[in-house]
Amino acid sequence: YRKEMEQQVALERALEMAKSASKAKTMFLNNMSHDIRTPMNAIIGYTELATMHIGNKDLVKNFLGKIELSSNHLLSLINDVLDMSRIESGKLNLNEKSEHIPEIIHTLKDIVQADINAKNLQFYANSIGIHNEYVVCDRLRLNQVLLNVISNAIKYTPTGGSIWLTVEQKVCEESGVGAYEFRIR
Repeated sequence: YRKEMEQQVALERALEMAKSASKAKTMFLNNMSHDIRTPMNAIIGYTELATMHIGNKDLVKNFLGKIELSSNHLLSLINDVLDMSRIESGKLNLNEKSEHIPEIIHTLKDIVQADINAKNLQFYANSIGIHNEYVVCDRLRLNQVLLNVISNAIKYTPTGGSIWLTVEQKVCEESGVGAYEFRIR
């Protein structure tokens, strides 16, 4: 009888773990579909603009550059989805490289510009006390977080409203380490 009880407890524990894993996958896929929608909207929007202004070579070239940025971000997201083994094992490796904060912000603005225009919103980005513009970070992860919050801001800001992205470098006592605060209002 004792052995049957131990097996029952083990089965219940395994069932709970399976339910938890299933819930985590569902949550991940919901978040990913949200993350994928933003660059996809940018690609569609800039493609339409390029088609409308096909005779203006400089403008089309500008739109194609923005399509390329959004496409690269989308490809990174898709590669993440395809590599489910990392998520299932609970391990997420950061791809840390030297990145330029103003370029990250500019790219974010380009990716969301089509959604901003569609809702007739204003998007402002500013920086406070940035002494080190180059940082070592995982750009994809940072973009994912910021795009998620910015796309929510776009979704919940009434037509004609404004969205502000502020980046502030905070004082950090530790040598070789920077602290940056990103605020989206």
